Amino acid sequence: MRERRDTARLLWRARRSAERRGPEAGEETPSGQAPAPLPQADGPLAERSENLQHGQEGWRPVARGLGLAAADELGLVLEARGVPFVPRRSGRSADILVPAEEHGRAMAEIAAYIAENREHLHDLRPPPATRLDLAAVGLCLSLLLISTYMLSRSVLPGLGLYPHTWENAGIADAGKIMAGQWWRAATALMLHADAAHLLGNLCVGTIFGAVLCAEIGLGCGLLAMLVSGFLGNLVNAAVLGPDHLSLGFSTAVFGAAGLIAGLRAMAGPLSGLRGGFLPLAAGLSLVAMLGSGGQHTDLGAHAFGFLVGLALGLPIGRLTHRLGPPGPRLDRICLFLGFVLPAAAWAMALR
Repeated sequence: MRERRDTARLLWRARRSAERRGPEAGEETPSGQAPAPLPQADGPLAERSENLQHGQEGWRPVARGLGLAAADELGLVLEARGVPFVPRRSGRSADILVPAEEHGRAMAEIAAYIAENREHLHDLRPPPATRLDLAAVGLCLSLLLISTYMLSRSVLPGLGLYPHTWENAGIADAGKIMAGQWWRAATALMLHADAAHLLGNLCVGTIFGAVLCAEIGLGCGLLAMLVSGFLGNLVNAAVLGPDHLSLGFSTAVFGAAGLIAGLRAMAGPLSGLRGGFLPLAAGLSLVAMLGSGGQHTDLGAHAFGFLVGLALGLPIGRLTHRLGPPGPRLDRICLFLGFVLPAAAWAMALR
């Protein structure tokens, strides 16, 4: 019932806007095409989305990765202005496509509607790319971290590898990083002082990673975590000087916190100061609570990991809002890179 009332309210608002700005819905468009009929409230996307095959010529997207309710809303806006459209549904999200010759007018009408109804646009945010999957994220991080931990504790004389070999080759030695051994910023993420250090980073990293991956996908989230940790270690080495040593996945964990804050700050139409303050404040509070405890805590790594993650999360959040969550193919590529790049870094370190 509430959905029907909301749909009726949106249709009324869209038609009223149409009456103020120009031709009534139902008139022919400048291209001579009559507008497509309005989807009904009790199943607006189910039938029409089947009529358009992916990549059909002559149609261009004006919105990607919308929630179903958001796609309905924009459909109402376009119908009220006489713009033909077809929703293309995929799971719980949908794209809105219009004839190529109507693309400019459709974009202008949507922009005008957003400008006039900004306070109601929280419903236009795209849904998460995936569900919150602790098991999948935990498995990926375990494969990366536990396997490295076990290897770094093993004695392999045939390969010339001993516990001290791994640490000497992979620790984030700031002096050596600045001298050109940049791969240490990546290998150090996989090293841990002891089992407790590993378990703590694995547990907290799984939680933050699951939240992040629910926004942008498993592969993209994992790769973004690793990149934020890598860049955070580089900045940490540059700022703290050549005598600084660091190891552990916590830089990437706090990078994930920064990524989440950036994504949430920029993911919706209220993404300015009002929309972005709360996620940013929450992320900074998290760094203050979790990132400053313990005698051997690397405050710089935590802080720079968060800041780098935030810097990455802001543009990623804007892109996912405009284009929708990453597709399955891109996510698989990122997942592949999330395992290959750390292995390549270790190959360079141990060569």
